[in-house]
Amino acid sequence: MTTGEMTTGEMTTGEMTTGGFAKSITKLDPTVTCDVVDIYTTYGNVFPFKDYPELYKIMTSFSNGILWKWFYEGGETELGIFTNRVLTELACRDSFKECLSRVGFNRSPTVKDGVEDYVVPDDGGGRANMLVSVHPLTQDLPLKLRDELDKEDGRRTPFVTVCTDLGSASRSWFHEGADCIVVPTQVLEDKAKQVCREGDRRHDGGRVRRIGLPIRPEFMATKGKVDYKVDAGLDSGKPMVLVVGGGDGMGGIVETAKAVIGKAKEDGGTVVVVCGSNKEAKGELEGEFGGDGDVKVLGYTTEMAMYMNAADVLVTKGGPGTIAEAACVGVATVISSFLPGQEEGNVDFVSDGGWGGFIDNNEGIGDEVGRLLRDDEEREIRGNKAKEMGRGEASDEIAKLLLGML
Repeated sequence: MTTGEMTTGEMTTGEMTTGGFAKSITKLDPTVTCDVVDIYTTYGNVFPFKDYPELYKIMTSFSNGILWKWFYEGGETELGIFTNRVLTELACRDSFKECLSRVGFNRSPTVKDGVEDYVVPDDGGGRANMLVSVHPLTQDLPLKLRDELDKEDGRRTPFVTVCTDLGSASRSWFHEGADCIVVPTQVLEDKAKQVCREGDRRHDGGRVRRIGLPIRPEFMATKGKVDYKVDAGLDSGKPMVLVVGGGDGMGGIVETAKAVIGKAKEDGGTVVVVCGSNKEAKGELEGEFGGDGDVKVLGYTTEMAMYMNAADVLVTKGGPGTIAEAACVGVATVISSFLPGQEEGNVDFVSDGGWGGFIDNNEGIGDEVGRLLRDDEEREIRGNKAKEMGRGEASDEIAKLLLGML
């Protein structure tokens, strides 16, 4: 039985998008076992590495993400990259090596809500036959340890990076030692080749492959929008606006949702609000709109594909996963917020594609939603442009690439 190990971190969309191509791998070849590991929270051991998810939430929430902007931009400098490499190796070398040396897999079938059914329990096999990184901070040290373990075992273990950012990405995603780097867009293909050549002038860029962002296969529509609305318990005769905050509750969703609901009700629409893990936001919105049949307030949901396919307009923060899903289903998109640095390129991806853009105030967001609800033709035009940018087949293509390297 062939096995593959995927290293992730909870700071990005990586674990969710891993669910897309991991399912595709086991669908194409059931003999392959995929084990998904959050290497920092599971093997980081010490502060700050084991606390990355909580630190990420603090930095992205402070002063509209300014603290995160400083951290992100500092991490792009030579000093920032060097400092991270040194500290990670000093603190995590032994524990990371333990992770990459594991024999047999014994992970729970559910890694995280919404990513399930593809992790196979312990098969008693040997060390992973392939390593796949889906996090910007799991290149340098894992690659060094891969080389050490391969030398000890007299074998060659392919190392592949699947970049799960979209329009902009940290330099740390791209390492000249990776056997293959998969990116979703032209701008990241160019950046990956540039960074790899800076690390090794002999790097010809041929190991960088532009395929797309690996989203879960259920986002590819199998029926019409009306049918999805019926499945979601919505009025199939009304246009629907989907408002999405961050999966971990970020994005200032309450006031945005109120502005959207007000305009949608004026223009005969329904609204679904997905609050993620933000229980306070969910409680406040339910308290105000709980008895309204045209408003549905959700917390964390595993039915995002259904709601996305039912939507006529999407209002979302600038995360790469949701934007890639929106492109796949083809929906006019309004970006309500984005993380400075990390997500700025995602705004360009949407606006340059002609299917939406960023609006920095809730009144403007509400007005734009109302305008789109009144203009069926404009919604259709934007939806078609979104589909032109979508790569719903990316998960299968990435899976085929990985299987071909085993």
